[in-house]
Amino acid sequence: MIDATLIRLRADVPVGAYLSGGLDSSTTAAIIQQYTQNSLDTFSIAFSDPDFDESEFQRRMAAILGTTHQVVYCTQEDIGAVFPDVIWHTETPMLRTAPAPMFLLSRLVHEHDLKVVITGEGADEFLGGYDIFKEMVIRRFWAKNPDSAWRPLLLKRLYPEISRLGANEAFIKNFFKKDLSETDMPFYSHLLRWSNGARLRRLLQYQSTFTTSEIVNELNSIPHQFNQWSPLAKAQYLEITTFLSPYLLCSQGDRVAMANSVEGRFPFLDYRVVEFCNHLPSQLKLRGLNEKWLLRQFAKKLLPPDIWQRRKRPYRAPIHQCFFHNRTPDYVTELLSESALEATGLFNSLAVTQLVRKAQSEMALSEVDEMAIAGVLSAQLTHHQFVKNFDARISTLTSANRVKVINGFVKEELAV
Repeated sequence: MIDATLIRLRADVPVGAYLSGGLDSSTTAAIIQQYTQNSLDTFSIAFSDPDFDESEFQRRMAAILGTTHQVVYCTQEDIGAVFPDVIWHTETPMLRTAPAPMFLLSRLVHEHDLKVVITGEGADEFLGGYDIFKEMVIRRFWAKNPDSAWRPLLLKRLYPEISRLGANEAFIKNFFKKDLSETDMPFYSHLLRWSNGARLRRLLQYQSTFTTSEIVNELNSIPHQFNQWSPLAKAQYLEITTFLSPYLLCSQGDRVAMANSVEGRFPFLDYRVVEFCNHLPSQLKLRGLNEKWLLRQFAKKLLPPDIWQRRKRPYRAPIHQCFFHNRTPDYVTELLSESALEATGLFNSLAVTQLVRKAQSEMALSEVDEMAIAGVLSAQLTHHQFVKNFDARISTLTSANRVKVINGFVKEELAV
């Protein structure tokens, strides 16, 4: 891990680091500070919404390491304002707004004349850091005694950062009890999430008749020995192939970083680190409900206790209030209008209009409704920018950029 971090400092330009205040980025930044003489610049996101903000831990870690620390302060309005640019660079619909603050963060890096940053992606996937892995452990434990009144109480250990979930004990129990005893299913860890996400299909103009199980059966890329793997290994593989590769390293990583000419480098995805992690027994990754156990044993040599012992807090960004607040962005009103929805032809305009009215009210939205808002709006933006108004979008790019269209693909060359 030390060598994987140090070799990624090789560059003809200074190399900075993202610092989230969590275990992964703090570890890589600490390695740089302890094993090199480099003067390190670190960069963080501070949210105006306290439900998403981790700036206290970021400042503390930067002070301990002695880095030159820079912060981009991100409001809900900021996310709403840059979302069209984010979709322009990611070129795809998405169910999250989390790439938008990362876009602003890479802009901050660019403004400080840095071209390369070290980041912590990969640690959660390969060392068992995500809550979805804990879900699987708790549900398997509960499934051994489905009538137990005590075992489902472990679910309270999940998602403390999402207060509205923890407050509804009955909802949580009923949600996670679905297909509880189907532990032999190869996709047991993820099928519950996939089934929940399938509710979004109600918004589509033309809905697939496939069930989630039938779609899963169509998957043909599962390794031959998949069924012989441990439950954690199966869950890790599914998370890596369905989330890390197509979304985290793409839309939330490389696309929004390179939009500002910034290259991300990932020590945890060094092939030697990946191979080492894949040979570890599950209990060295997820020990009980203690995630990334082995990494913590390493990190306690580098970090203060309140950082290396800190519970994993997933990086999230607000959605609802970014688009429906005191002043709704004009493009939101335009693209979610009934006429625009019917012109695009992707969505059931009546269903989306009902969702918009709900978002405009004082009602709190569920996680699924929030994802629906992001999904519909980003799909409308994708169509608006790449189908309906592609030529107009190209013509309005600033004169500071030289733009080429090669075989239908846009290539922007930032003028330096």
